[in-house]
Amino acid sequence: MEKIAAKLRFRGIVQGVGFRPFLHNLASRHGVVGYVRNLGDAGVELCIEGDRPTVETFVHELRTRAPPICQITDLHVAFEKYSGRFHEFAIYPSDLQRSFSGSIIPPDIAICDRCASEVLDATSRWYLYPFTCCASCGPRFSAVMEPPYDRDHTNMNSFPMCRTCLREYQNPDDRRFHAQGICCSSCGPRVTLYDRTGKPIEEDNPLEEAARLLNEGAILGVKGIGGIHVSASAICDDPLRRIRTRKAKPFQPFAVMSRDLAEVRKFAFVSDLEARLLEGWRRPIVALRKLEGYRLSELVSPNLNTVGVMLPYTGIHLLLAHFSKDPALVMTSGNISGLPMAVSNDEGIRQLSDIVDYFVLHDREITARCDDSVVRVLGQVPTMIRRSRGYVPVPVEVPFVSQADVVGLGAELRSVGSVLHGSQCYLTQHIGDVDRLEAMGFLKDALEHLIQLVGISHQGAVVAHDAHPGYLSSRLAKDLSHAWKSRTVAVQHHHAHAVSLMAENSVPVEQSIVAIAADGIGFGLDGKIWGGEILVTSYKGFERIGHLAEQPMPGGDVCTRFPLRMCAAMLAEHLDDNRVRSTILSHQGIGALNEQDLLRLTTQIENHLALSWTSSTGRVLDAMAAGVGICLHRTYEGEPAMMLEAVAQNGQPETHCSSSDLIVQRGELLTVDTTKLLLETLLAIGRVPLPDICATFQGRLSRALAYIATEVARSRNIRRVGVTGGVAVNLSMVETIRKCVEEQGLTFLQHKSVPPGDGGLSLGQAIVASQV
Repeated sequence: MEKIAAKLRFRGIVQGVGFRPFLHNLASRHGVVGYVRNLGDAGVELCIEGDRPTVETFVHELRTRAPPICQITDLHVAFEKYSGRFHEFAIYPSDLQRSFSGSIIPPDIAICDRCASEVLDATSRWYLYPFTCCASCGPRFSAVMEPPYDRDHTNMNSFPMCRTCLREYQNPDDRRFHAQGICCSSCGPRVTLYDRTGKPIEEDNPLEEAARLLNEGAILGVKGIGGIHVSASAICDDPLRRIRTRKAKPFQPFAVMSRDLAEVRKFAFVSDLEARLLEGWRRPIVALRKLEGYRLSELVSPNLNTVGVMLPYTGIHLLLAHFSKDPALVMTSGNISGLPMAVSNDEGIRQLSDIVDYFVLHDREITARCDDSVVRVLGQVPTMIRRSRGYVPVPVEVPFVSQADVVGLGAELRSVGSVLHGSQCYLTQHIGDVDRLEAMGFLKDALEHLIQLVGISHQGAVVAHDAHPGYLSSRLAKDLSHAWKSRTVAVQHHHAHAVSLMAENSVPVEQSIVAIAADGIGFGLDGKIWGGEILVTSYKGFERIGHLAEQPMPGGDVCTRFPLRMCAAMLAEHLDDNRVRSTILSHQGIGALNEQDLLRLTTQIENHLALSWTSSTGRVLDAMAAGVGICLHRTYEGEPAMMLEAVAQNGQPETHCSSSDLIVQRGELLTVDTTKLLLETLLAIGRVPLPDICATFQGRLSRALAYIATEVARSRNIRRVGVTGGVAVNLSMVETIRKCVEEQGLTFLQHKSVPPGDGGLSLGQAIVASQV
C-alpha cells in the first residue's frame, strides 16, 4: 500500500488547550509516526507518515475531534513524499521560530470538573491542593510571558516538577500529559495566610482558616490567577459596610461567588442560558435577577434588581467556597479607586492593608493582570459588560483583511486597547478608567504584551484614538506614534461604537447600517457632547441623521454627579409651573436643590455661564432618575440609569403613549424632544405608580430612537438597524428597540462578542483607522 507523508501547520488557539497530547493519542490510535511541536508564533507544526488512507483519515479526524477549547482558524496541509525517517510519534521540543502570525495563547480556563473532584477527594494526591490543573484547564493568558506555551515561558518556570508530576507529564495515557502547569503540594506554589501588615500566620490549612475568618465577618485580600480580590461574607452587613467605607464605594455593586449552581438558585433566578454561562469554562460574572426571597445582604448590590454572580474558577476559590458556610462570598477587585487591580504580594499588602484584615496570598507570579469578565443576557443574547478573563486574548474576526497593523487605545472610561492584524482584532484585558498615569501605564504595558503574543512589530503600526483632545489616551497616541515612527488617526467616538457593532456582526465592508449610539459622553464633530445619536454608518465614515435634543449642562460634569441639576436644566423653561418646581424642590439629601440653586442654575443657562450642551442619552436617563427621586447623587458610573432600570423592571409601560409626537425636524436632522418627554412623565407623579412611570419613560425614549432609525433605514433601503453604546446593556430598552426594528421587517443588530460600551470601542477605532 502506498505510503505518504503530510506536513501540517495550524494557526488559531492551538497551544495550551491539550492539542499536542490529543494529536499524540490520535497518532497512536491510527498507527502513524512523526512529530508535533509548538512554534514560537503560537502555532503548531505536525509531520506524519503512514499509509495514504490512514494519513487521510487522520487529517479528517483531527479537524472534527479537536479539543473543544481549541480553535483552528487556518490549517495548511502539504502532502509529501514518504521518507521513512520516523519510527514513532513524539512531541518534539518547541521551535522558537515565528514564521506566521494569527495564532494566540488561549484565555485562562476554569478548573475542570475532574480536577475539582480530585481537590475534594480525600483519597487523591491532589486533595486540598489549590493549584491542581491538567492539560485542559488552568491559567493561560495570565501565566504566559511569551509564546510558545511551554513551562519555561510561563509563571511556572520557577517550580521544577517533582518525580511524580514528571512521570504523569511524560505519560501519554495520563490527562496531565504535557500539562505545562502540572504541580502538586510537593513541588508547586503554596498559599500562605498573612495579617494585614504582611506577617505570615502559621496554619496547616490556610484556606480553611481563611473561610472561617470570612464567616466570622473578616475582610480578606485573596490572590487568584489574574489579581487580588477583596472578599467578605455576602450575608453579613458589617464587613460589607466596612469595605464600602474603606474603598469609598458606598453603592457600587459587588460581585459574589457561590460554590455551585444549586446555591445560586437560592437567591437569584437562573435561566438555562445563564446556567451554561456560569458553569462553562470561561466562568464570567453573570448579572442575574434577584429572587423575591433574596438571601444576601442588601449591601451587595444596593438599589438594583440584579446581582453579579460567578462560580469558582480556581482551586483557591473552590476551597474557600467549600469550607465556607455562607451561600456566597463577595469577590470584588482589590484596588485603590482609580488604580489597576493589585497583582503582586507586595503591591497587595501596600495598597490594601487599610481595607482588608487578612491576606490569602501565594508565591506564584501573575504575569498578566486580568480582571473578571461580566456578562448579561439580553433577550437570548449573552452581552459582554466587561470582556477580560476567559475571553482575552481570543480575537474578533472582522469581515476584511487589513493592509496595516493598527493599535486602538479606547477612550477614557472602562477602557480596553486593541491590536488589528489581518482579519483579526485582539482586545486587551479590561484596563479601567484611563484618567491617571498609573492606568495609562497599564494600558501601554497590556498593548505591548498583546503585540508580543500576536507576534507583530509595533514599528509602523497605525495608532487609533478617540477624537476627544483632552483624554490621556490621545496624549499616549502621540507618544506611541513618535516612538513607533507611525501615524495617528483620531476616530469619532460614536462612529467607533457603530463600527464595532458592524464588525462583530460581520456586516460586509461595502454595506452600511443605521446605528443608534446611546451612551453618556462622546466628543462630537461640532465640539459638543454627543450621546443619543442616529447614524448612517459604514466602516469608512458616517452621517449624523438624528439625535436627542441638545440639553444644557450648567456646570458641565457637575450635572453628572448631581443629576437633579440636569433635570432642572432640561425643564428650565417650565420652572414657572408650580407642579414642576415643587417636584424638583421636594427632594431631600445630597444633590437636592433649593430655590437659590434654581435661580443660579437658570441664570447660568440664560447667560451661558460655565455651560456645555449635550445630546447624551445617559444624561436624560440621569435626569429622569433624579426627577422622580430615585438617585440624586451619582457615586459610580451609570448609577442613576441602573437604578432607574431596576425600578422600571417592576412596572408596566403605558403602550398607548405616542413616541412619534416627540420627533422634531431641525434643519436636516430629526431630533427627539426629551424636554417634552421628561415633563409629561414627571407630571404623572402621584397619579401613576412609580414603576409604571419609569417603564413608560424608558419605553417612549426607546421607541422614539427606533422610530427615527427605522424611518431612515426604510428611506435609504438599508436592511440593518442596531443599537450600541453603554445604554445598550439596558434590557428593557434594547428589547423595545429590537421589537420596533423587527416589526418593520428589518434586521436588528446587537453586541455579542465585545461590550456595547467603551470596553468595545477600540475594536471600532482600529477598523476605522485601517480604512483611512
